[in-house]
Amino acid sequence: MHTNRLSLVLSLGMMLSVPSVACAQSHQNGIPDDREKDHVDPIYAGTLPPPPSVRQDLYDRYDTGQKTLDAEDDPHLLASPTSRSLSVSFEPGAQIPIVRLAQGYPAAITFLDATGQPWPIAWDLATNKAASCDADGKGSDKAPIRAVGINACVPQAGSNILQITPISRYPRGGLLVTLKDAPKPISFMIVAGTGAYDADLTVRITRKGPNAKEQASALGAVPDTSDPVLNNLLDGVPPMEAVPLLVSGVSADRLRAWKLKNTMYIRTTFELSSPAAIAHVSAFDVTAYAAPFSTRLLVSTGERLVPVSVQEDTP
Repeated sequence: MHTNRLSLVLSLGMMLSVPSVACAQSHQNGIPDDREKDHVDPIYAGTLPPPPSVRQDLYDRYDTGQKTLDAEDDPHLLASPTSRSLSVSFEPGAQIPIVRLAQGYPAAITFLDATGQPWPIAWDLATNKAASCDADGKGSDKAPIRAVGINACVPQAGSNILQITPISRYPRGGLLVTLKDAPKPISFMIVAGTGAYDADLTVRITRKGPNAKEQASALGAVPDTSDPVLNNLLDGVPPMEAVPLLVSGVSADRLRAWKLKNTMYIRTTFELSSPAAIAHVSAFDVTAYAAPFSTRLLVSTGERLVPVSVQEDTP
């Protein structure tokens, strides 16, 4: 009886050891076990594509890492681009204009003269940043651009556009720009941070430049002005209390008019011939006029005079 029990135990031990021995032999022979194949993750097997959930998880992890590297959630890097214009005078005591910048966002300053024509920057050395200034901000007397706290360059020789970018989040400094044949440099103060920044800043000089356009006789005696109302109108912002007028005879895209008391404000790409303008400002091909109110206008397209009717929008 004892012998029978011993034989039974030995038989069971041999049966249980056979899979282990076979598995060891298969590993020694380099033959993978079928059971191991069933437990291999498909993404590592090399024979099956990863399931969609795995691919989406990998993408989400990669995207989260990129957002962290780029500081996507950093509120200090949020900025809103704006486009505006301002007037600059060479007269003593004139206010120093301010340029608003934001780190990581380039900005452009465009210089125009009183007639709306480009006023080129005096000189630039192979469009090198800071116009040949050294690391300390020092340059020769011929350098037209001196920038501190920002990088500045002119895209091409003879251009009237200056491209600037802050070198830090809160740079402190300023900018000096010398225009061609100008009596002195134009000084700017740099303000950087979050919020709105001047992505497109148009600087209008209150005098004629080297490329000045001859005014027509109708405007020959009309002074150009730095009136903030007209400057805002040139930017597309009419006076707050002005009433829009209905325009007929030309496209509304090329002429718009408003009435404020007895004065009419006109923003157009045409030249106003009648009524006689009180003041005007120009930038590129757009002119903002202030004139006495009249229901009949006469504008010039350059080739002929076109009558225009304006009236108040009454219910």
